Amino acid sequence: MSDDLTSKPGVDIERSKQERIDLLVRLREVTRQRDELLSQYESMAFQVDESTKDVDGALLEARANAKRAEACEVLERQESAQIAELTRQLDEERRKSGEVASDFARYRSSMEQKLAEHAQREDPWILLAFAISQILSQSVAWVRAKIPADSPFLPWFDRLVEFAKTAGQLAFEGGKAFFEWAKPHVIELWKRLKSEIAQRTSKG
Repeated sequence: MSDDLTSKPGVDIERSKQERIDLLVRLREVTRQRDELLSQYESMAFQVDESTKDVDGALLEARANAKRAEACEVLERQESAQIAELTRQLDEERRKSGEVASDFARYRSSMEQKLAEHAQREDPWILLAFAISQILSQSVAWVRAKIPADSPFLPWFDRLVEFAKTAGQLAFEGGKAFFEWAKPHVIELWKRLKSEIAQRTSKG
């Protein structure tokens, strides 16, 4: 009886020590598992953060590419519009050049025909006056056709043309009269000069 009483406290002490040891082992294991879990969480958080950065970078790059594509599209539209405008201007210039060339060809053909009809006239003044009048009338008609009908400059242009016609006609008539007057005097003077030269030559 006494042996059981003396041995029981020792057994309890050993058991208590063993339980403490087991508890410490379990605590260490739990702590290790906790640290591993925290480490895994930290790794996952780092990966999520890196993935977020990659997504943000890809999103920024996609936005930048979209802006560049939009800018290129706007630039392409502007260049296309400029090319279309330049093409239109070139076509307009070609059309105007063609009209001018066609007008000049018709004018030249008409002038050649009319001059051929009047080429048999003996008086050179009449032929010259006809040629000048045809050139001026055709030129004036061509310029007047280019002026808009509602332009305030048109009446002044007509007045200027009328004044030029009157002045030209007066100058032509004056020139013709002077030529007719001077012609016999020049001939007579030339005859006298030839006679004087002949006399001096014979004396020498």
